[in-house]
Amino acid sequence: MNILKRHQTGIPKKYIYLVTVLFCAAVMVQVSTSGQTSSVGVFVRRFVLFGSIYVFWALSIDYINAIFIPLEKIKSTSLQIIERILSVLLLVLLNLVVTNCIYYAILIGFTSMNISEAYIDFEPYIIKSILIRLFDVLIIGLILRTITANQHLHQQNLKVISLENQLHLSQLETLRNQLDPHFLFNTLHTLNTLIGYDDKKARSMVIKVTKLLRKILDKRTKQLITFQEEIDYFKNYLDIEEERFHDRLTIILNIEEATNEIMVPTLMLQPLIENAFKHGISQVEEKGTIQLSAYIKDDQFVINLSNSIPTKPSSSSTVSTNIGLQNLDSRLQQVFGEGYTLQTQKNISTFEVTIRINHKH
Repeated sequence: MNILKRHQTGIPKKYIYLVTVLFCAAVMVQVSTSGQTSSVGVFVRRFVLFGSIYVFWALSIDYINAIFIPLEKIKSTSLQIIERILSVLLLVLLNLVVTNCIYYAILIGFTSMNISEAYIDFEPYIIKSILIRLFDVLIIGLILRTITANQHLHQQNLKVISLENQLHLSQLETLRNQLDPHFLFNTLHTLNTLIGYDDKKARSMVIKVTKLLRKILDKRTKQLITFQEEIDYFKNYLDIEEERFHDRLTIILNIEEATNEIMVPTLMLQPLIENAFKHGISQVEEKGTIQLSAYIKDDQFVINLSNSIPTKPSSSSTVSTNIGLQNLDSRLQQVFGEGYTLQTQKNISTFEVTIRINHKH
């Protein structure tokens, strides 16, 4: 049993103590105006009692927050509920004991009241005091969840704004990468070879390049798109490269239909497919393979892209700087926070990139 766990609220302590003082003052004003105080002594007694109660809650705020956070999927739901109920009861009893000990200790110290009289004075209020403190925990928990939800929404808005800025700044870089001289020269060279030899294929390739450019421009203002839209772009890029490599290229796509509507960063696959051709397929002398798989497994959206690489790098091989992967990792972090992983694996004849995204995103 894991009782009285802590989970930090992320709220600065000074604000918690300030709210505690204001709430205590508000309660005292309400009590004073309701005619329940008849003297300065009674007012001070009540101030000590309410003050100690709310200071206790302020000091216990992380424990209360842990009670109201969402249940963990990896643990038994019933066990977690029992742990949290016991945590609530324990907090209530601790508050009851500590605050009333402080309250009656002051009374005994400054008046003629003894311990027996203190118990007789407190006994009629035991049930009421427990219920009030249970209500306090419930209210504080709901307030904390509301604050946390607002904080999460604010953070998501900041992420979106930051990502939009990053997207705008990277648009020229994306276009440059997508249309770098290497890609353009190879495409133009292929067109030059086809013109006069196979005009139909040449026209088809011009149309495909045009479509590719249009897709890039259409997406320049979008931060997130469906994975289906991303795959459409991916296929369009492959269509162009397929004209270059003819029978030297095998493309295998295994895309689960359940992944189609999942939202992903725009042009997420772009640096991966560029690297696959630049450092893999174009360097392989024999037939090369590009395989893309996308599926849902264990509440994770998994994207796996593998491509052939030369077993023995030639003198003309270019060394990857990994800038594309680093930029992709940065974009994924902006969108999914800690809810993703990006891993690479290099074997003798293949290079593999695997992205796992928590499906709740």
